[in-house]
Amino acid sequence: MEIAINKVNNPNSGSSAAADKNPGSVSTIESAPSVRFAIVAKTITQVVASYGFDVPGFKSPPRSSDADRTVRRQSCGSIVAVRIKDRPFEAVIADMIEGVVLCNDMSTEKAGKLRNLLWGAVAQTGRQQNATSGVKRTVLVHHPTVNDNIEAA
Repeated sequence: MEIAINKVNNPNSGSSAAADKNPGSVSTIESAPSVRFAIVAKTITQVVASYGFDVPGFKSPPRSSDADRTVRRQSCGSIVAVRIKDRPFEAVIADMIEGVVLCNDMSTEKAGKLRNLLWGAVAQTGRQQNATSGVKRTVLVHHPTVNDNIEAA
């Protein structure tokens, strides 16, 4: 006796035959550019703070659609805004690092040392992420009902 199974694709699930053969949309979420941006920003922030430099905030995208990177200096701190979309991620990292250098008004020698230090830290973080990429992450999804109000930060 043969049993036929009709597989119905849910258009909202984003599942396809290719995705079924290569699962990775959730388990490899670290590869999403915005998540990688957050991981790199956290690494840079920790290193910069540990050496006593001014730590800028990071955001994406910049206000100006024509710029790949902008730096805003205010009395309360600096903001480095970097465009992620349609760029090699190495260029994004370079802009984040250069933003830190700009925010701290460093001499050429200090700036070079800090760049090397930050590139090394980011590379180390990348190796650690690759080592743990076999671990499947848990993702919580909340589907609100009509009367359920949700606010996110």
